[in-house]
Amino acid sequence: QLRKDEPMAAALQVLEAPLPSAMPTASQQQPLHIVYALVVVYALCYQLQSPIEPFLVAQLSEANADAAAEYASLRTFFNCVQTVGSFLVGYLADVIGLRALFALNFVACAASYGLLWQASSMAGLYASKVPTLFMAGFLCAQTAAAKLTPAGPARAGALGRLTTAYTLGGVVGPAVGGRIGNEVAAPLAVAGSLLAALLVFLLPAAVDKEEAEEAGDGAGSDQGKKDAPPAPSGSWFSRMGQILPAVWPLLLTKLASGVANSAVGAARPIVLKELFSFDQAGLGAVMSAAFFGNALVGLALGHLSSALGGARRTVGCCLAAMVAGYAALAAAYAPDASAPQLGALPFLGLSLALSLAQFPLATTLTALSTAAVPPRLKGTLVGAEHAAFALAGMVSPAAGVGLFRAAGFWGGGPRA
Repeated sequence: QLRKDEPMAAALQVLEAPLPSAMPTASQQQPLHIVYALVVVYALCYQLQSPIEPFLVAQLSEANADAAAEYASLRTFFNCVQTVGSFLVGYLADVIGLRALFALNFVACAASYGLLWQASSMAGLYASKVPTLFMAGFLCAQTAAAKLTPAGPARAGALGRLTTAYTLGGVVGPAVGGRIGNEVAAPLAVAGSLLAALLVFLLPAAVDKEEAEEAGDGAGSDQGKKDAPPAPSGSWFSRMGQILPAVWPLLLTKLASGVANSAVGAARPIVLKELFSFDQAGLGAVMSAAFFGNALVGLALGHLSSALGGARRTVGCCLAAMVAGYAALAAAYAPDASAPQLGALPFLGLSLALSLAQFPLATTLTALSTAAVPPRLKGTLVGAEHAAFALAGMVSPAAGVGLFRAAGFWGGGPRA
């Protein structure tokens, strides 16, 4: 039996078993398929506009403004809202029910896309980010998967397939959005989000119940499920007081890796647009290729983790690959060069490799953390994880673009 005084060790032990050996039961598969479908729609609607936004910023910025800096500021504001929203949505999902928050997420998405559609100034673009306080579809989906599957291999596989589902929408969204433009993409995103808000209520009521996971077998049980004290019904702070002792190293790892990923990710579209002359259709195709690669990794995540020797080694290998990838990007460009020494293809190859390492790292960390806390704290936990990512995105984009301007990929991007 897992010991309550060793939550981190217990979480690692749960996931050291080979991941491909367990799958969700038949009764779990049907609601999980609904969750996967909702994630596809969520990703598709969001990604329809991803390649368009940098060009909207360039169009709506003042004539003497630095469009790259304006875009970084917009992304920072968005991530600030998402940081607060992730904490809030995760907590509310535990307190008032997951289905209500899942539906509210899609209504917020529709509001954000509608405002973006009508934006005629930078103030309008900033206003479109305000409803994203409740835009947390992937957070809701991960919480649902954690409630519908027992801890261990089945949950790790379900979380991997969630990212694959997101990737399916992500493959289509940027490529289509980059070609059809905002005037068509935005109303499509609004309509899709409102439809998804209705589809949420096809999910079983079990996702709203604190006891949803009690059917899990003993070997795959969540830490403290049977013998932990009841989850506090009070404030967010009281809940985090139980969560942090068990998962703080995992959250810190997510935050640190997220800072690096977000800084380089903010500079990447600027590199492609300014140094390699990509238009919005080309940028959309690049984003779709990265999502497609992640989809393939997601489908094989269980086999990959098993081959690497379990969750702990998977995390270590992903971190090592990311360090090597960033070092390769830095080495490929001389800090004092007036132009990048490599063309677009090597740059895209390294970027794709980094993306493929980033996905299993984040997914495996979530599988570890959700196994380390009682069931009734999972929404608050997943919200905290997403807030860590959003916090990284809040502080990193401006720094990434600034370093890109000043120091090449030694600081965040090839020097122009």
